[in-house]
Amino acid sequence: MRIGKMFSAIDVSASGLALQRKKMDAIASNLANIDTVGPDGKPYQRQDVQAVPGKPLSFSEEMKGQFIPLKTSDPNHMEPSAENFTSPDFTVREVTGKTVQDRTATKMVYDPSNPNADANGYVAEPKINVVTEMVDMIATTRSYEANVTAIDASKNIIKDSIDI
Repeated sequence: MRIGKMFSAIDVSASGLALQRKKMDAIASNLANIDTVGPDGKPYQRQDVQAVPGKPLSFSEEMKGQFIPLKTSDPNHMEPSAENFTSPDFTVREVTGKTVQDRTATKMVYDPSNPNADANGYVAEPKINVVTEMVDMIATTRSYEANVTAIDASKNIIKDSIDI
């Protein structure tokens, strides 16, 4: 096993940590701006983070270097052997977060005294539900903790392998 392959599990969890951190930042921003209306009268747009996987590989790229013994009918074909075997590429495709704004998340509140009110006395405000944000925060926290636990387990496995 090559050294770089030992750390691929940690790379996967680190990618998850970065994604969960970005989600937590978006949730914190949503909660901080729950009643925010800009100077132009437009309400704060709720943010959400979507996971975006790295570039997917084609089938031939995915299978490159895999040792698959095949029966051949032509004796001139190369016979599969251990020297032709190369280990498969277990490249970690980093998952990143893409922050998107929820343009539909507004509510109209009747407040004719507000300077941002329209002709009918309604003001557009962010439609952010505290309960939904808190549930998202708990789920994100649990995912973050799971990734930390996975990193700790990977570190212990690597440490124990070195001790052997």
